[in-house]
Amino acid sequence: MDQDIYALVAKYGFKNLHIRLEEIMRDEYAYFQTKFQASLPVVKEVVREVVPKKPTKLRSKKQVLSKSVEPSEPVVQSQPVVQSQPVVQPEEVEVKDVIVTVSEKTNNFRDPKEMKEFQRNAVEAKKKENEAAGLSPSDFLTKENLKQWIEDEGRTYAWVAREKAGCPETQVAATAQMMGLKSRISKKIGRVMTGR
Repeated sequence: MDQDIYALVAKYGFKNLHIRLEEIMRDEYAYFQTKFQASLPVVKEVVREVVPKKPTKLRSKKQVLSKSVEPSEPVVQSQPVVQSQPVVQPEEVEVKDVIVTVSEKTNNFRDPKEMKEFQRNAVEAKKKENEAAGLSPSDFLTKENLKQWIEDEGRTYAWVAREKAGCPETQVAATAQMMGLKSRISKKIGRVMTGR
């Protein structure tokens, strides 16, 4: 078969051969369409307009997204109708913009080294700031403060160490655990490990 095709290409060229093949396929398709389409019912689609939902706001620790939610598929009612040609109705699609707002304190780290260095520098800066004000880490690591920050607000030990106490996060974790407080992350890890 390949030899026959290459012989036709050599005799007529790719372009002429391609044009003629398309003509033949178009003729064959038209014949089969008239032959078999009359016996099969054509489905006419009736598309109802769907009102998009009100915009919802998605929040995360690192970025705030404001996103308009639209249904993925329009509601379609199908009714069988016998016709010789299918009915095509133009569908209007409305495109909405998605607005992405990133907070100023977003820290996007590519690797753990950058994250550790950022944490270390922030803890050191907070420690110097607290020492200048005459405060020690124990002034911040009270049961009431830790309960508010860790359990109520859902902050991490690292956040408390970096933003409030100016001490290593292991010290914050140890102090919180001595007082019977656990971060949400610690609780999740505990549930995963115990299977509850």
